[in-house]
Amino acid sequence: VNRARRGLLQAMTMTRPLLLLSPLLVLVAVPRSSAFVASTQTSFGQHRSLVLRGGKTGDICAVDSLHCPLVCAASPRVQSPPRLSHAETRSHQQHAETHSDDRRVYFIMGGPGSGKGTQCELLARQFGMTHLSAGDLLRQEVRSESKEGKAIAQIIREGKIVASETTVALLQNAMAKSPGPYLIDGFPRSLSNMQAFEELVGQPQFMLFLDVSEEEMLCRLRNRGLSSGRTDDNEETIRKRFRTFLDDSMPVVQLFQNRGILRRIDAQASMEAVFERICNAFADQHLAQADMHAEPELPPAPSGVSVA
Repeated sequence: VNRARRGLLQAMTMTRPLLLLSPLLVLVAVPRSSAFVASTQTSFGQHRSLVLRGGKTGDICAVDSLHCPLVCAASPRVQSPPRLSHAETRSHQQHAETHSDDRRVYFIMGGPGSGKGTQCELLARQFGMTHLSAGDLLRQEVRSESKEGKAIAQIIREGKIVASETTVALLQNAMAKSPGPYLIDGFPRSLSNMQAFEELVGQPQFMLFLDVSEEEMLCRLRNRGLSSGRTDDNEETIRKRFRTFLDDSMPVVQLFQNRGILRRIDAQASMEAVFERICNAFADQHLAQADMHAEPELPPAPSGVSVA
């Protein structure tokens, strides 16, 4: 409910809060003759798309996606909601269908070079999921050459972990732009990462851990470094990343195991074999396949191994 409230308030960036009513709904002041669409969540986990409209007297009211009035608020009286035209109603229904997406989150973890990125790409194609790489988002910020990007670049060169607030903010922004469900690879890399994400976004369905030996991961990363152009694909930084992973990330993996929501996969096999094992791990999630008749196209990998 708190996430629904925050999301609705963020969506209304040009308004100010007016009333906080039931756990099902947050009302905000809406400019006259304006309409906004937002999605909220009931206490039963059901998503509802709401239309917030401004009345002639500055009143506000909420109408769900089927044009059923929920509540109307004014100061100090209550009025009936303004009627939507057929075109507006249909538009809001289409918005609800588009944005009542699956918001489940899955963490995909493993050491550097375990194949997280490759396998997430395959899963995203197979099930129409959104793949978000914490590392890629950070590297995009570095390429922007912003002040924060330069600070991130220095941290990456040292093989260290970027501040949790920075990474979670980038993930939140990316999730707001894409439908779910979400595959987030290479995250959370520390207990503080996990705590920040769960406080601001919520808990994942589970963490999938790709288990690969350090020797195999080193071999994969050496091969990747020949063509990746990544500044962290050099042996000195790779060794630092291994130590950082063991010291900071493995405690997170252990915590998810203690919670009973860790699914461990032997990923020291061919790309195809690992993908089959991962699909089996997701079998109970009832994900709709993007194309029931098409096999996912396997991306090329150097020397016949998958890469992160």
